[in-house]
Amino acid sequence: MTAATASTPTVPPPAGRDGGFAATELVLGVGVLLLPVALLVLTLPTWSERQTTARAIAREVARAAVASGRCDHGDAAALASSMARNLGLAPGDASVGLECSGTALGPGDDVEAAVTVRMPAVHVVGIGDVAGWSWTAHHRQPVDVYVSAP
Repeated sequence: MTAATASTPTVPPPAGRDGGFAATELVLGVGVLLLPVALLVLTLPTWSERQTTARAIAREVARAAVASGRCDHGDAAALASSMARNLGLAPGDASVGLECSGTALGPGDDVEAAVTVRMPAVHVVGIGDVAGWSWTAHHRQPVDVYVSAP
């Protein structure tokens, strides 16, 4: 070997096929890991909102039945539907059940309202709800012992 050939710089390998792997991994990481977690985090407030809505509807339906002095399932359903619509639930996302000792409520009776709302597993903005389950809120309202009978 001569001194001239030993000091010639080596040629770097050509930049080619492995230049874009980091960008591909970043996109896959965001799409596979970050997107589902973000959708779940964005759905958490919807769960809390629907639970609060169900509690409010159950409370008001039971109170209205006690105030009217009669156990009327039609009035309960109408009130629940009106409240659900006003609180932002879609029609059919809430159902109400009313349990009373009789049609006419007397002093010392109890009224129990149960409201079941549909909870979305994931809420995708612009697309809607994906899957889900039901959640039920109960409220028991006693009729005052000293109230006069209707």
